[in-house]
Amino acid sequence: MKETVNIRKRISKIFSRAKNDDLLYLFLQLAVGLSAIALPAIAPVAIFIKTFQDNENKYSKKQLQNSFYYFQKRGWIDVQSKQGVASVILTREGEKRARLFGAGKILRDNLTTPGKKWDKKWRIVFFDLKNHKNRERNAIRIMLKRCGFVFLQKSVWVYPHDCSSEIEFVRSFFQLTEKEFRVISTDSIGEDDYLINHFRLAFSA
Repeated sequence: MKETVNIRKRISKIFSRAKNDDLLYLFLQLAVGLSAIALPAIAPVAIFIKTFQDNENKYSKKQLQNSFYYFQKRGWIDVQSKQGVASVILTREGEKRARLFGAGKILRDNLTTPGKKWDKKWRIVFFDLKNHKNRERNAIRIMLKRCGFVFLQKSVWVYPHDCSSEIEFVRSFFQLTEKEFRVISTDSIGEDDYLINHFRLAFSA
């Protein structure tokens, strides 16, 4: 029973983190579109909330308030004041986080094709990055997992459909060489019944 509760907490935490990343990415888009998010005589958290409520209605005031303080605590947004006018901006780390999520969202949207027929080939994605690229390594792992890739072994992931252009996109985003991050296609990877069931694959005629 205790293990079930812990699993539920972990799942809830994952979903909460994904929602926050989505909101941070949206904030990046709104900030770029509005040039600057600044209003006189209004609290920074109210500026943050108003920005979303004026452009998006899917977030509650309470959720936006919680996200504002969460982002601020993480150092992803900053509050500046000049001549009595407060503004909320993304920090460099916040912008990196937002753009990373945006890249993952583009990748996920491109790969999500319900009912797509399988050509009986597996795409093996693997990467070998130097120690000073730990951040890129961790980001790629998160991105691949969110996009539905299945982990096989250290830095090796598998996917059933063509993803060469998407891998090229990720490679370009992180400025990696083909030697550092690549994908190969193969007819066989040994025992794969569990993968076929996992991906619910339908065979091409």
